[in-house]
Amino acid sequence: MFGTIIMDSYKFDEKELMANNIDEICSPMDSLGWASAGIYSFWDYYTKDVLYIGLASDLCVRFKQHNGLLPIAENACKVRQIETYFLSHERLGYSILVQSPMSQPIVHRNEALYRKFLEVPKGIPISNYAGEEGLEHIRQAEGQLIESYRQAVGDVPPWNKIGGDTFSRRYASENNYLYVVRAFASGTPNNYLVSRSTIRELAENATYEWFETQLHGLRMMMLTMRMSFEETVSIQKKLNPYFEEQWNRIIDTKYLDKELIV
Repeated sequence: MFGTIIMDSYKFDEKELMANNIDEICSPMDSLGWASAGIYSFWDYYTKDVLYIGLASDLCVRFKQHNGLLPIAENACKVRQIETYFLSHERLGYSILVQSPMSQPIVHRNEALYRKFLEVPKGIPISNYAGEEGLEHIRQAEGQLIESYRQAVGDVPPWNKIGGDTFSRRYASENNYLYVVRAFASGTPNNYLVSRSTIRELAENATYEWFETQLHGLRMMMLTMRMSFEETVSIQKKLNPYFEEQWNRIIDTKYLDKELIV
């Protein structure tokens, strides 16, 4: 389930490094960090304007396709838009809205592992696996977020051609735009949905990643149960006997006061 927005930016010659960092924290090959299936956004680093909102079953692979690191038809990615952007800009913003690893779907890179674990021969469809809902969640989220942008701004983001899942658009809200879409590019002050560390920092610092995975559980409660951050902390302390120690460690290190520098 969704909960955490992770912001970052990169230069033209840092594309491969960014891809590796995404894979480090959102790999479909392990249960660490977050699931590979999520929502992503490209945004103008200088104006903070959202340029594109998309979905991906494998965030790393999709990032590589958009940036010309993996072959794909030009009309199926944003490689030309990104190349044009870098002609006049040094840095491009990139953010992801990630899911729990419990929502990990089967993708090309992990299919062999699932088939071996579930004892399903190659060529036979794998159905009713635990992460199937993760794909449905990203379809729904993309439709809601693009529509919320359209309602607030008047049109879809400039690099988007269509508005996403039609059925999900009816559930778009002002809060989708204020606390998620706008946060992709600006972070928005005091937004507890936003990671205190960048993609790069989480890939390089296991302690920061551990903190953010603990906070992800609180964020899921915020989104699904419409609670404040403070309310989720209080409930977790009551329901989870191990959370008190985890929370104290986050507080003692002043991690929530960490300045996010993208």
